[in-house]
Amino acid sequence: MFREGTCPKCHEKIQVPDDRKKIICMYCGEEISVSRALGEQKETSSEAYTENQNHALEGLNDLIRTCHKPMQNFKRDLYEGVFDTFYASHRHMLEAMEYVYQYTDDPDNWLQKMTECILNAAGDDLDTYRFKGQKSQRLLDHNFLLSVYLIPAVLKYPAEMSEPFADLLIASWNDTFHTSIGKARYDDINNGFRRKLCYITTAVCEYLGHGSDCYELQLLKDYRDHYLDITPQGHALVEEYYNIAPTIVKRINRQPDRSRVYQRLYEDYLLPCIRCIEAKDYEACMVGYREMVLALKEAYMN
Repeated sequence: MFREGTCPKCHEKIQVPDDRKKIICMYCGEEISVSRALGEQKETSSEAYTENQNHALEGLNDLIRTCHKPMQNFKRDLYEGVFDTFYASHRHMLEAMEYVYQYTDDPDNWLQKMTECILNAAGDDLDTYRFKGQKSQRLLDHNFLLSVYLIPAVLKYPAEMSEPFADLLIASWNDTFHTSIGKARYDDINNGFRRKLCYITTAVCEYLGHGSDCYELQLLKDYRDHYLDITPQGHALVEEYYNIAPTIVKRINRQPDRSRVYQRLYEDYLLPCIRCIEAKDYEACMVGYREMVLALKEAYMN
């Protein structure tokens, strides 16, 4: 059975089925709840609405203002526990964000208001730093906070506002601060440690514009999985690499000449390893792999 409703996004009249909780508007493509399309908003007191609105905005502002070294615990054996703590401690904020989203007459405006709260808090925080290098480092901290903790937490929380808020925040943040943070989910990040993502190779290929599925990256992954990681010596080397690789990439990204660093990594280590694999000289590739790990440890882990 269908009833006539109105899309809260584009305000077109739509036919709404009774047996669904969510539908896709045929006009604008927005996913909307059936109750919202039918105008079946629940009643709430102005006091509760204001309390949740203030709690959400204050929480987002404090999150940015109190951001402190979010990268230091981004390690395989720490991230899961740190993220769980972050998610639990900010769950009330997420609940307040969704509460207002459900009861407001203009959910898009609420998404914009939350986004502006974060952007303004970050802008004010950056203005407290006098030197360009300090600002760059602080912006890097904020980028990391959003992409590794806040956005994954928002996407993990089961709410209607989660996806649209994450999309708007990412787009607005990147436009305002000229960055390129992405939409990452907690499981993807955490499983990346277990799948042993090629952090450094991926970073190099991205900087060179080769893409995440390029020939070089796939070749090195195959070598890692089918040769290096199946021998005791190679496995130990791989384990050492993946314990330090995330930290190394973060520290390289802080360097003003990071493009040159990645270019040299490609030319001095990755390309010779690729040539060895193509020639089926797997032992020589392992030697080059070990030299790269040692050089990176010396340069970025001391």
